[in-house]
Amino acid sequence: MAEVVLIRHGQASFGAANYDQLSDLGQQQAVWLGEQFSQMGYQPDRIVMGSMVRHRQTAQGVVQGLGQPAINLEVQAGLNEYNFRGLLDPLQKQFPHQWQDTGEAKKDYYFNMRQALAYWMTGEIASDGEDSWASFCQRIVAAFDFACSAQAETGQGFKKILVVTSGGPIAVVLAHVLQLSHANTRQTTLHIKNTSCTKFLFNHQGFTLDSYNDISHLQRADRAHAITFS
Repeated sequence: MAEVVLIRHGQASFGAANYDQLSDLGQQQAVWLGEQFSQMGYQPDRIVMGSMVRHRQTAQGVVQGLGQPAINLEVQAGLNEYNFRGLLDPLQKQFPHQWQDTGEAKKDYYFNMRQALAYWMTGEIASDGEDSWASFCQRIVAAFDFACSAQAETGQGFKKILVVTSGGPIAVVLAHVLQLSHANTRQTTLHIKNTSCTKFLFNHQGFTLDSYNDISHLQRADRAHAITFS
């Protein structure tokens, strides 16, 4: 039996011109996660990440905390998040009656993103600029399968795999394994916390969910401020 842990990236730069950059807190979240892995004696034998900056920075922080600098970081662009601007802009243009603007940036973002995802899933928003909902799911599942596959050069299987990605891909993998509805997938996407861990056990018979949205590395009194969603 092998295991694969999906890690959502650390807190990114919400509201900044470039979201795809970890905040100082996001960097710290990743290091704390790696330190917890090290304290538990957990040493991954494979780390696969999306190609976004926030994915690499998170993976590097985890490796720093682990104290395992020699491990190779494999890039798999199929693990990248959807283009949220490519969904919000069509929502505002095509469905202005659904658009919310109260002046509360995070509250409005999550409300509008929930609406945009619903229309994307039904095809009423055809694309995020690159993917339809169907093609997004297909590339995520293909990338997840790649991460769980044996090493091509040696044929050796991996037993402990870390996958650093984003909330959308994690929700798609959960939906794929657990056969979730679109509504449940949409809700799951928006509730996955930064640097949370979702673990699956797997063998040739399939996958079993072992834990979901675990942030035990942040659940202590002096880190309550570090539990974030964006």
